[in-house]
Amino acid sequence: MKSALFLLVLCVTAAGAADRGSPPFSSEGLADRIKGVTVTAPAEPEKMTVPFNPQYVERPVVNLAPNRGKYRPYIPALDRVKAVFLAPYDPNRDAGKGYGNMEISEIMEAINVTAAELSKMKVRAILVGNPGQDLRDSLARVKELGGDMAYVETFAKADRHLNHVWFRDYGLLPIKNLETGKWDNFSMIIRGKPLDDLQRLAKDRFGLATIDSLDVSETGGQLRGGNIMADAAGRCFSAGFRHPLYEATFKCAKTVTFPCRSDVCHVDEYVTFLKNDTVVTNKAEFVPALKEAGYKNIRMVPDDIHLSLANVLIVNNTVFMMYLDHVKDKMLTAKAVFEAEGYKVIPVNSGGAGRQYGAVHCLTKEIPE
Repeated sequence: MKSALFLLVLCVTAAGAADRGSPPFSSEGLADRIKGVTVTAPAEPEKMTVPFNPQYVERPVVNLAPNRGKYRPYIPALDRVKAVFLAPYDPNRDAGKGYGNMEISEIMEAINVTAAELSKMKVRAILVGNPGQDLRDSLARVKELGGDMAYVETFAKADRHLNHVWFRDYGLLPIKNLETGKWDNFSMIIRGKPLDDLQRLAKDRFGLATIDSLDVSETGGQLRGGNIMADAAGRCFSAGFRHPLYEATFKCAKTVTFPCRSDVCHVDEYVTFLKNDTVVTNKAEFVPALKEAGYKNIRMVPDDIHLSLANVLIVNNTVFMMYLDHVKDKMLTAKAVFEAEGYKVIPVNSGGAGRQYGAVHCLTKEIPE
């Protein structure tokens, strides 16, 4: 999650990695040090104000004090899914370029396989991309893979205000109003350009009104969708930097911030949260912090320098897990961990999309029922 594009591979850019030369701040005095985060009232102005180059924590930080706010993000252990967005790559957008070691064709195959399997589950797969051959090719491949085309559709997006492929970080962020029980949308935007057409689709199709937007291009790559995770107990998790959404917009019983252990530095690379107050992690060094946060059921999956087997997409009771051929044994071990917790696991051989921690979770965004 780096290439000549300097785009990111996993739900973000690697821009934050370049900032590691700055002195990291310790967990001691964290509350004082994050005062640079200014969160405006919803929609006043159109985007939040956040630090341009956030600093990194040195070790896991567990804040046991509840935070204010009335929203929470989608939580796989609590919410069922009716639709999933995926963003096929537009080859005209970055002609002749790639994503680090990843071939575009390999990333696209992971998207198409996932879309096909979702449609077989009667979960709607919405392929978002510039109108043209890329969308047509994806539709043909999904059909070839046995997808139920009654549950597959496209959304033609003619402008460039979207990071194709890594939809986790540039797109919709469904959030639940805990006072009304209603789902709304918090928009992740890039370079100050709101995704107006996607916001309209979210409102008209799913009833998700946009309450505010966060310009992720101002955050050094640390505050995007792969860094916004919560569990059924209301604990909120991020990596690298304390997330501003957790300070004013979300209601968090506790917050946990992990240090960076990858170039992209998103929490979905390190943990995922299951039912029955269970967490899955690939980082043994994070176990003490998870225990401090209150977890008693901690399950380990194998770690790998290229591929995160904790970075999975969970749709209802099904886990989509990327893997590479050379780590298939590790994938089978991780698969058994999720199956032991009652989940069906669909392995997605990503070819190259698992390199540098890119994973199916990063390629997708769920819309809850």
